[in-house]
Amino acid sequence: MTGSAEEVLEQVRLLAPELRERAPEAEALRRMPPDLVDRLKVAGAFRIYAPRSHGGLELDFPEGLKVIQEVAKADGSAGWTVMIGSASAPILSRMPRATFDEIFARFGPDMIQAGLAGAPRGRAERVAGGYLVSGEWPFSSGCEHADFIIGACIVTENGEPLPGPVEGGPPLVRIVGLPAQAWTIRDTWTVAGLKGTGSHTTALKDVFVPEAQTLELGGPSYLPGP
Repeated sequence: MTGSAEEVLEQVRLLAPELRERAPEAEALRRMPPDLVDRLKVAGAFRIYAPRSHGGLELDFPEGLKVIQEVAKADGSAGWTVMIGSASAPILSRMPRATFDEIFARFGPDMIQAGLAGAPRGRAERVAGGYLVSGEWPFSSGCEHADFIIGACIVTENGEPLPGPVEGGPPLVRIVGLPAQAWTIRDTWTVAGLKGTGSHTTALKDVFVPEAQTLELGGPSYLPGP
């Protein structure tokens, strides 16, 4: 693979007829068939935004969106799955560089991320070296085939929410991230649309998360480049 958007698009277009034909199968499974996830990986769909320094394609944002759009034209659930799963580098680059390097060394540029970064559905109690985390995060698309899962949390100390950076504003929020096997998946995805995305609820209960495996969503990226 040369790493061009056009090459990835060509591979996705070759896969599109099967994605379209097997959309009812994905809906029946309520997730993307694992072999199709693997073939989308081979096509490069999940490495579109991973940095070249870590084996990714590092496409410009609009070029990456063309890949997602092409998958979605064949099957909306597959497009959503690629969109969510390929977002690992833009989000996790806000963890310390050493942590980012460790994660990508373990899972590679095709790593798939799941989880909820927007709504703080968990509590992260400050403890020595990190946080003790509990919570349930619905709509964790692709969690059944994810390598790494994240969840936004309200930060607490002695059980009380800590104030955020804006006086009188919302409490302090951190996003925590752990390998997928650390999470519990609750089978909750019984819906009318996008059935094939496997957007079940992910949960943690009193799980320790090191400080270095947390981030602020609006914080700076510790990687150069787009």
